[in-house]
Amino acid sequence: MEKAYTVEEIHAIEKKEFKRLKSSYTLMNKAGTNCAKKISKLDLKKKFIVLCGPGNNGGDGLVISQVLKRLNQNVILYCLKSKAYKGDAKTAYKKNQLIKNNYNNLNIFQKSVIIDCLFGIGLNRRIKGIYKKIIKKVNQSKQKVISIDIPSGINGNNGKIMGEAIQANFTYTLHAKKIGHTVNPGKKYSGKISVIDIGIKRTITH
Repeated sequence: MEKAYTVEEIHAIEKKEFKRLKSSYTLMNKAGTNCAKKISKLDLKKKFIVLCGPGNNGGDGLVISQVLKRLNQNVILYCLKSKAYKGDAKTAYKKNQLIKNNYNNLNIFQKSVIIDCLFGIGLNRRIKGIYKKIIKKVNQSKQKVISIDIPSGINGNNGKIMGEAIQANFTYTLHAKKIGHTVNPGKKYSGKISVIDIGIKRTITH
């Protein structure tokens, strides 16, 4: 059986990789590009609604939306204002050429596919406020959802719901499964899980 990692183990693996690459953005770009290519291959011919949160998971979403657009997909991007992003996510924000829609105007079309990049495995507080509203709206929409790394609102270490969580049909997890994918309710909320190769050598992880 493949190993499921704790959030701390994944962060340690990423740190080693950042040193090797001499750039952490390279890894975000690779992760976003590989996710977008897999999504594009599904050949769904639908509108993709990409939802980006404030952290690096949002940064992944900013890369994904840009690459999907380049692959001639129909993409609508929702994200925060520039000042909400820092580090690699800020770089991804600046490089993204799409219209950046505001969450106050969130409109989920019928026959769309939602790409959930609100929160990743680093989430350590309960979800409330606007994010809680967004997640409820997504779950009530009954549209197909692809979560990137982990469904937003699921704790990466124990699979618990942090106040509110996305119910995904598919989860594209980066590099390896996390423990939060393997125990309920995280397991149930993740739907079908695919591991996305982001170029980290397996030898680094053992």
